Amino acid sequence: MNILEHIKQELPWLDGNTVYDLTRGKPAPEQLDITENYYSKLSTPYKLDGIDLRNYGNPEGLPSARELGSKILKTNFDETHALDNSSLTLMHQIISCAFFLGFKSAKLNEHSKIICPVPGYDRHFKLLENFGIQMITVPFQNDGPDLNAIEELIKTESNIHGIVCVPRHSNPTGHTFSDDNVEQLFKLIEPLKENFSIFWDNAYACHDIEDTIQQTPADQIAKKIGLENNLFQVGSTSKITLAGSGISFISSSTDNLSKFIDFRNAITPGPNKMNQGMHVKYFELVSIEQQMNELKKIIKPKFELVDHILEPIKDTGLCFYEKPTGGYFYSIDSAKSNADEVVQTCSQLGLKLLPMGSCFPYGVDPDKKNIRLAPTFPDLASLERCVTIFKNVLKYLN
Repeated sequence: MNILEHIKQELPWLDGNTVYDLTRGKPAPEQLDITENYYSKLSTPYKLDGIDLRNYGNPEGLPSARELGSKILKTNFDETHALDNSSLTLMHQIISCAFFLGFKSAKLNEHSKIICPVPGYDRHFKLLENFGIQMITVPFQNDGPDLNAIEELIKTESNIHGIVCVPRHSNPTGHTFSDDNVEQLFKLIEPLKENFSIFWDNAYACHDIEDTIQQTPADQIAKKIGLENNLFQVGSTSKITLAGSGISFISSSTDNLSKFIDFRNAITPGPNKMNQGMHVKYFELVSIEQQMNELKKIIKPKFELVDHILEPIKDTGLCFYEKPTGGYFYSIDSAKSNADEVVQTCSQLGLKLLPMGSCFPYGVDPDKKNIRLAPTFPDLASLERCVTIFKNVLKYLN
């Protein structure tokens, strides 16, 4: 009897037709329902902050939406702009501006190299690959990127022009960077500050599901070390309100923001101010803290379920992971270099996972062990089946 037959015998509910999916970190319908319920109590604003929301203009975003962004990112109002629905789009535009126009202290070219802590966010890596920018990987240490590895790279490599990070509940590992790690990282970068970009994607700034260390705002640390023109922070409400209709934020120095608005003015006559107005009204009705507490009630049981199912095989050494305290993912390392076989076997049993190497630049996981699970979207019953399939595959293959 082969592995598939063994697992099908143990899991009689596998019918060969149902497809389970843990590929992408999407909000569950129940999360979106929370926002829809409050949205239904709002009327559409057409004027806010003395601004006609129906018309062009205000490329930096509504003042009240910028206030919202500065609260989420913990940044200064004057250094925070509110824009359209995706922070990933902002990342693309920031990199485009650095590549084609150049910021004061952040310029990219075809010879540039970017430091990428891994495992990391697959769409960041694809974005950089599309520009032909070389990516150099470093591992994580307990409290952030491996500083010794970064120090060695800076000593030995030329044309290192940036780093890309998710500093809180990092996608997918769940790392939250300590203040000491960030300060030491920025001190390593300081000698390169004439041309260095710190891409700081704070997508999960509000997404704690367990007690998580508090962080000093990155811009405060950057200013202390003289890197205010090198830091680009982004975030959004996509996983706070509606993923299909969020608003995004960028924070950087006023010099950088001025250059960025000039760049964007060739792309768009202004952001979606109607959507920004709705978000401002939404968070007058519901506080960010209340919203996140309601979302946590849905997300936390799913993370606890994943840990409950996988902990027994973790304890016996069949896989390795750190239980995240927030964010949207579990990062699992198989005990053997067989992630591709795990993913393929799961697929044959009806469970879709990201391909091996997805969380590494160029799709190459040198150890062939890492697998990302995205448990937020399925309901609890479906998630239990997803993770049970995964557990059984790991058990038989390892």
